[in-house]
Amino acid sequence: MNPSKNRSLLLFALQLGLVPALGACSEKPQDTVAEAPATMSAPAAQTVPVMEKGMYFKPELNDYALHNEYDDDGDGDGVNETHVRRYIDSQGDTAFSLTTNGKLWAWSLDAREGDDSDIHANYVIRDSNCDGVFDERYTLDAEFHVPECLVEAGAAEEPGGPS
Repeated sequence: MNPSKNRSLLLFALQLGLVPALGACSEKPQDTVAEAPATMSAPAAQTVPVMEKGMYFKPELNDYALHNEYDDDGDGDGVNETHVRRYIDSQGDTAFSLTTNGKLWAWSLDAREGDDSDIHANYVIRDSNCDGVFDERYTLDAEFHVPECLVEAGAAEEPGGPS
């Protein structure tokens, strides 16, 4: 890539706030970069976050029944250390819980008719630090993992553990 194109891309990324200012980190003098044209604008801000911090409660499961259970890989290491319980209601809405080493650390709710990008209607809530409080909420397509406080290589949860 040519240097002037590199400089233009860096300027654009700086204006969007995607890259911190790098001038203070260099020992060499920095070239002055021209201002971007006034017609250049940043893309529209995302209206729904991928993850929110707060205090969240497990979904109400009054009309749900346990559908199936299985072990799965919750931290990407190839070991199925997380026990998944999937629930379903008469309308086809689903919920699941995730338990690792006997500790319930996540719940998810997926309304069949809902918008999967709506973090308030369809979500995953996660206890990030094993204190029993679900303090993170993710969209259904966001990436999340077993909290660090539960990661233990090769420790698989037995079916029928706490829900």
